[in-house]
This record gives sequence, C-alpha cells and structure tokens, in this order.
Amino acid sequence: MNIYKYNEIELRPEYQQPIHDATLNHMRASQEPSFVSASVGAGKTINIAFIARHVVDAGGRVLVLARQGELIAQNTKMARLCGLKCSIYSASLGSTSTFYPAVFGTEGTVVRSLNSDFKDKPFNVILIDESHQLPWEDLIPANNNNPTLAQIVDYIKTDKFAESEPNQYAQIIAHFLKLNPKTRIIGYTGSPYRGVKDIIGGFWKNKLYDVQTMYLVGLGYLVPPVFGFGDDEHKYDLSQWNPDKNENSASDFSAKELQAMSRHITKDKSLTGVIMEEVVNICESRSGGAMITCAGVKHCEQVSEFLPRGSWAIITGTTGAKKRQQILNECRSGAIKYILQIGCLTTGVNVPPWSTSVILRRIGSLTLLTQLIGRILRILEPEDEKNGFTKTDGLVLDYTDTFTSFGDIYGNPMLDSALAQKGTWEGKSQDCPTCNTKNSQYAVRCIGHADNLDGRCEYFFQFSMCFSCDTQNAPSARNCRKCNAILIDPTKALKNKAYSDADYKEVVSMLWSKTKAGDGVCVTYPLNSIYTENGIEKQEVAKEYYKPFSKERHEQGRWTNFLNAHINCYRFKSNARAMRSIDQVIQSNAIFDKPTHITHRINDKGFSIVSRRKFLSGRESK
Repeated sequence: MNIYKYNEIELRPEYQQPIHDATLNHMRASQEPSFVSASVGAGKTINIAFIARHVVDAGGRVLVLARQGELIAQNTKMARLCGLKCSIYSASLGSTSTFYPAVFGTEGTVVRSLNSDFKDKPFNVILIDESHQLPWEDLIPANNNNPTLAQIVDYIKTDKFAESEPNQYAQIIAHFLKLNPKTRIIGYTGSPYRGVKDIIGGFWKNKLYDVQTMYLVGLGYLVPPVFGFGDDEHKYDLSQWNPDKNENSASDFSAKELQAMSRHITKDKSLTGVIMEEVVNICESRSGGAMITCAGVKHCEQVSEFLPRGSWAIITGTTGAKKRQQILNECRSGAIKYILQIGCLTTGVNVPPWSTSVILRRIGSLTLLTQLIGRILRILEPEDEKNGFTKTDGLVLDYTDTFTSFGDIYGNPMLDSALAQKGTWEGKSQDCPTCNTKNSQYAVRCIGHADNLDGRCEYFFQFSMCFSCDTQNAPSARNCRKCNAILIDPTKALKNKAYSDADYKEVVSMLWSKTKAGDGVCVTYPLNSIYTENGIEKQEVAKEYYKPFSKERHEQGRWTNFLNAHINCYRFKSNARAMRSIDQVIQSNAIFDKPTHITHRINDKGFSIVSRRKFLSGRESK
C-alpha cells in the first residue's frame, strides 16, 4: 500500500488510504461511473482532495461538483490545504473562475455556463460530492436499463436525449462526455440511496468502498448513536404517511404531503406541549445542542412556544445564507441550544456540539434519515472542548414511529441498531443464534460485532441468496454485497408492500403433504377468512411449495428462508438442515412453528404469496 501525504495531511490508514487506492485502480482499469460510500465523519473531502491533486499532478483536468455552495467551500478549503491550486465556479460563493486545471463548482452555476466558460474545456475526471443527489435516470436510454458508459455516450448524442429536457446534472455529464467520452466519473456519498433504493445500477456501476457509521464509531471517529422512542402519550399518530417502497427519488415527502402533515400535527397543540416538555427535560441534562425536525413552518413555530425564551432559532429553505451562517455559528458557540428545521440541515453543515436529534415528523427517505442522524455523531473538536462541551453519544428521539415505518426494507446497520433498542424497550426482541446479541423483531441481519470486512455478525434472520457466489444478502439488496451480482426477486413488488394489522389473516392450521411429483413438500394454511367465487362462499387457503433437496440455488434459498421463518431454535434448525428426505421433513413437522397469522395474496399466475408471518411469541418474519 502506497503512503500518501500532502502538506502534512495524511489519509487515515484504516480506510481513507484504501479508498484512494481502490479509486485509482478503478480509474486505470475501467471507464464505468462508480462511487464511494462513506458515512458522515469519514472525511470524504480529504479523499476528493487527494484524487483531485493526483489527477492534476499527472497532467490532467478535474471537475469537482456539488449541489450546495457550502460543500464546494469545504472541498476547496481541503484541496488548498493539500497544496492544490484550484478555481471556484459557484455564484453563491462569488466566483466563476476556470483558470486552474482543477475546478470546484456548484451544479446550478456550472450548468448555466456549459456553452460559454466550459464550451471547449473537457475534463479527465469528474468527482461528484453527495452523488446520491444525481438523478441519473435522464441519462439512461428507454430500451436499456443497465447500459455501459459507451451506450450512454451514444444515447446523449441523439435528438431523443435533447428532447427529453434532461435535468441539470444530466446536462453537465452529457456535455463533458461529448467532449471526452473517456471521462472518469466518481461519486462520493454517505447515504447511497435514492428514496428507498440503492443507487447502484443503471448509472453507478460499482461501489468502490463502503465505510459505515458503526465502523467509524468503533474506530472512535464518531460517537455512538443511541435511540429513544415516544410512548403512547408522547407520540404523534402519523401512520397515514409512510415511505414509498417503489419511490426512486432522493427526496423526502413532497411539499404538499408535509403541509398536510403539519396541519394534522398542529391541530393538537397540547400534544406538542407534552412532547416538548419531555424533550426539554432530556436536553437540559445533555451538553450541546438539539436539532429538531418539524413538518412545516407553523409546526416549527408551535414547537418554539414550548422552548425556553432565547434558546432557539428556526432555519428553513428561505433563510438567507448570511442569516443561516450566523445562526449556525451561534449553535456552535452554544448561544442557541435548539435549532428547528424542516429538512434543510442535511449536508454541508458541521456543528459538532449538536448531540441530540429530535424527530417530530415522519421522514420519507433513508437518505434524509441517515443525514439527520449523522449531524449529531461528529466528535468534538478542540475549540468545542475549550468552550466547555462534552459528548459521549448522539441521542435520536423519535416521536413519530419513523424507524418502525421503514420496517425491514433495509439491511442498514443504524436502522437495525435503532429497532433493536426499540425492541428491547418494548420487550420485543430476538437473540442471534450465532453470537447471542439481542436484535429487533424486525431485524434483517444481526447487529452483533465480528472480525470480518464490515465488522458485523454474518447471521441473517431474513435474506436473499446470491446464486452466483452463495452469499446471503438483505432481502431488499439489489446487488450482492460480495460479488456485486444483480439479485432478482420475482415477488419483490408484493413483498415490499407495507402491511398493516388489517392485512393479516388468522391461520387455522398448518398441514403438510408431498407434492404430486414426490420431490417437494406442500405446506397448506387454511385461513379463518372467507371469499366469494361465482356467488359461493369458500374458505381461503394459502399453499406454499418447497423443494428442500433441489440442487437449484433459488430453491435452496427459498427453503432456507422458510427454515429461518418457522424455526426459532438453533438446534432444531440444525436438525432440519440435516434431513435427507421429504418423508423425514413431513414426519418432523412438529419442530416448525405454526404462524398465528399470515399475509396472503394470489399473484397473476394463481400462486399464493405469503410475505409476512406472525407467531404466538410475538415474533414476525417473512
């Protein structure tokens, strides 16, 4: 491993240096757009600066892009500390220079000058900070959802692309790819999601490195997150607003939805008062400030009525840059303890004394939720400690059941940790059979620690098997975490539906039989529900078919999922895996727990889809 140092600034050997090496190796070997996933606090600006300087030192030109001027200011500052002479192209920062071969620019300013200042100025490398914000769909031809970069270049030269009115980022990328089809494009993000989907796929082809929050906590670069949840008397009922599992956007709930949410919340001012009384009591004993996320301006104003006079400020999307910076400086000094916002303090904000995040409205995007948590996990800097601040953790208070609303659609360590703490608090948890760590009843993967690449226990309570390398992945994963193969689940659209109690149907019994061919088992669930067919009432019955001893990997994966769902005892699970015949499986059916309730649908081919199961112990699984 090469050692890199610029002006006494060194890459952290645990992960920043490997990120740098992986990025250089990729750019030498491939032209496909790829990204680095690195949590808040990982120091993405340092990696961006080191790659930018490497490109310039090698005689190339590099463009660093971000949506906000604050991010460009941070990236430029770090690049200059690393000895890189660079130009800033951002109207909000008061500079539109392209003099140096390294240009750091904001999306909105650069796009307006493509046919003037950037008309004949190609770049060898484009680095995009907060790359999850790139709406890449406009760059993808309609008849090819997984194109190569060469196919993207062909498409952007067509009239069809021009007529599609592409977004700003797409216009920028198209412009520079036309000037130089071999331009390397590298993204950096701490939340590699767009809405509820991983960004890897149509445009971003590879994840070059992954630095997760809990890994940084273990290294001491972030404080650990801890979670608290409102009880029935300290909680807004926002169950009508849930994350859209099919949404392909980096955005949160729409402005219209947030307005409706705000109206709903502010109708009950007394409930806001009860919640805020608890928040103030908790925060009074905590050093540092609290960031409070509300549903709208009126909600912010209502919340402020229950805060100590002179202790708070409100920042919205309309707050001017100077006023915003003044408020953030007062937060940093401790003059302001409570900052109220709607969703505008996510990136480009660094206030280490913040130690509490209060969620007072539903969050619709994992990107935003991850960023909100990340704001309070930064460790204190020397000047903060001189000001008397102390910080041992970051406390997240959820008064909206936001974490529960996401359920198990992610294999995200921070969500898993939050739900595990909620499960322990409510007495609804499950032990990992491998390491005995307590996990949430919603857990996808055990949150326990292990000595492996990502530092996590390898046990999955629910998983999708990769048929290429036999690696277990979270059910929601689009690509294998080991070999990057595309994972396809033909019933995903049905399984990802958000289920309510009304969707569950009571199971009368659980019956076992051989399939007609004799090579499989049929599990039948007569249900306590009636449906009408041709005017005749009939009892609803769900049927599932499994081939436990098939050599087909997808059949093996389905059977393993069934075992994990219906057997909660490690010894019984081992016994089930040791069975060698269908007769033996049926004769041993007593070791399989009968669900009390299941969700049941019939797909367009007439087959039963059982997506969720509840058991007598209160456990739920797929």
